[in-house]
Amino acid sequence: AFDVNTGAVKWRWDGDGPGYGSPIVAEFDGTRQIITFTQDNLVGVSASTGALLWKRRFETNYTQNCITPVLYGQTVIVSGLDKGVTAFKLVKANGQWNPVDVWENTEVSMYMTNGVIVHDTFVALSHKNSGQFFALDARTGKTIWKSAPRQATNAAISRAGDLLFILKDDAELLIARSGAKGLETVKTYAVADSATWSAPAVSGRRLFVKD
Repeated sequence: AFDVNTGAVKWRWDGDGPGYGSPIVAEFDGTRQIITFTQDNLVGVSASTGALLWKRRFETNYTQNCITPVLYGQTVIVSGLDKGVTAFKLVKANGQWNPVDVWENTEVSMYMTNGVIVHDTFVALSHKNSGQFFALDARTGKTIWKSAPRQATNAAISRAGDLLFILKDDAELLIARSGAKGLETVKTYAVADSATWSAPAVSGRRLFVKD
């Protein structure tokens, strides 16, 4: 963590190597935490001091933890290559924090595509079946729907209200809603002439895409 005024390092946590996802900030029982994947773990550190609060072993094939954790209420939803999707809560007892599973879904799994919450639904792309969109009940983990297979190798998913902006790696931008039985497409656009692996940037009514 850096001091925003001077750039000086305020704290650092020296654990195992980094993961590929981004950290998130969440507050549990009055404690503000930074939660992120490392090379072989999922960790929570104090946002103010960087002190390690808890650590959960999380290893994937090829040493690739690529997912950004998703906060839903007081639960954290995570996944990894061939690891299913899991939601857990953080419980503090006797001064110690412990991640406790709330639900697990092994029907789908996430490799690089980060999920989003739409109301009480968790929507993402599974790497199974050569790329399959899915929706889970964020409260129970139950599968609501799965799309046909071979949708994309990767997709960047953003939410605006109940609309999903989904940029697939083949340069197709899909604007859709998550319905009761699947994605309900509103509009599709071809946004580039080559592959699009980077997440797009939204500025006002403009969408910037790196191909």
